[in-house]
Amino acid sequence: MGFLNEMNIPYEIRNVTTNPAYAKEVEAATGQSKSPTLDIDGTILRDAGVEEVAQVLEQRGIVI
Repeated sequence: MGFLNEMNIPYEIRNVTTNPAYAKEVEAATGQSKSPTLDIDGTILRDAGVEEVAQVLEQRGIVI
């Protein structure tokens, strides 16, 4: 999240621990319950690092 904050990229936090509906949504999308899971315009990243997030954002035209 720090990386996204530094780049002023908006995001939504969905706590899968406290909201079972969010947990089901992640499990349906990924087949597992790893956290954190990012959905960047339909690209699912499970437990991703900054490099992986930056790569997907660049593919979406966001200059890093």
